[in-house]
Amino acid sequence: MFKKIFLNFRTDFRILNLKFICYLVLGICSFLGVSCKQPLPVYFDKPIGIKVQGFDSVIAGNYLPVEDLIDKGEKEFSDRYEIRYDKIIIKDSAYFKNQKANEVNYEEVNNLIGVKKDSAKAKPDLSNCDSLFKTICQFNKLVTESLGNDIDKIGPVKPDVGFLKITYDRIFFIGLDSAGNNVRDTLLQLSPNTVLTKYSGKYFLNFNTPYGWEIMQMDLWENNFMSTRLFYFTDYTSCPHSVAELTASTKNIYPDLKPILNKNKKVAGYRAVLNPKLLLDKFNKSEEVILMFKIK
Repeated sequence: MFKKIFLNFRTDFRILNLKFICYLVLGICSFLGVSCKQPLPVYFDKPIGIKVQGFDSVIAGNYLPVEDLIDKGEKEFSDRYEIRYDKIIIKDSAYFKNQKANEVNYEEVNNLIGVKKDSAKAKPDLSNCDSLFKTICQFNKLVTESLGNDIDKIGPVKPDVGFLKITYDRIFFIGLDSAGNNVRDTLLQLSPNTVLTKYSGKYFLNFNTPYGWEIMQMDLWENNFMSTRLFYFTDYTSCPHSVAELTASTKNIYPDLKPILNKNKKVAGYRAVLNPKLLLDKFNKSEEVILMFKIK
């Protein structure tokens, strides 16, 4: 629920590749074309909003990722039809086959007249930047990323289909494998270290870590859709020559971030002072948004 809550949650139906809930189930490099750059871990000094004891009946229920439903519908449409300007053509019709036969193969024509394709642009060498980054940074993984990875540990057989079930105090993954066996696992349970809050009509999951609070937003709208937003940003320099240079590049992600150094003296993440209104605005710009559809 949350590019693997939910960054990896798709199956053949792509329901198991939520790549988060990433993230509650998360797939860092797949959803919406997000870069494979690691997200900047940001830890806040306290949770956002007012604590609530559990998910109420408004948000509790069963959910499927909208991306999967759209992809399935799009595939079924494209398997049967093709759009040509202002017409829909049935693919197995004689008209469609005749049209395909009469189409000009421009690649063959170009080959005949000696027109060469533009040579591929050389990709920049990022090996030096990678080396620089690794000498300075050793980012922590997001809590929500590990939740997404938990799906892979549910059983020996990967489920063919699945959905997320939100109850009063926990979130489950429920799936069905190719042998017809149901699998069920708890992805998240509310506790002193996993706190549910509300602010400005939206729900937030706050995860207490040794470095501070990692926060994720959940918003229900039209009574049928839920958007899950991670604090997921990669807009920092990938070629830092110093911690100061890296920190300066994070100013558009969130102001006044303070680096956290791990035991290896590398940047593990950043600390931030919570400003609820500002955080709400930043969530609206997150690079990771998972849209879920509530099923009856």
